[in-house]
Amino acid sequence: MEKKYSVEEILDAINDLNNFKKNSMPKKTYNTTNSEDDDIPSNTLKLIEQAEGKS
Repeated sequence: MEKKYSVEEILDAINDLNNFKKNSMPKKTYNTTNSEDDDIPSNTLKLIEQAEGKS
């Protein structure tokens, strides 16, 4: 049983998938506070921030 879909239905499905992926993906956050308990050195955090364009 073969189903036929219109171009609009296919594009709507693609948009729904893209929106679902954007909404379900967790956002990465980095701890930028400087304390003795940090696992990531502060210079590494600065490099990450520069790469993300936050500086």
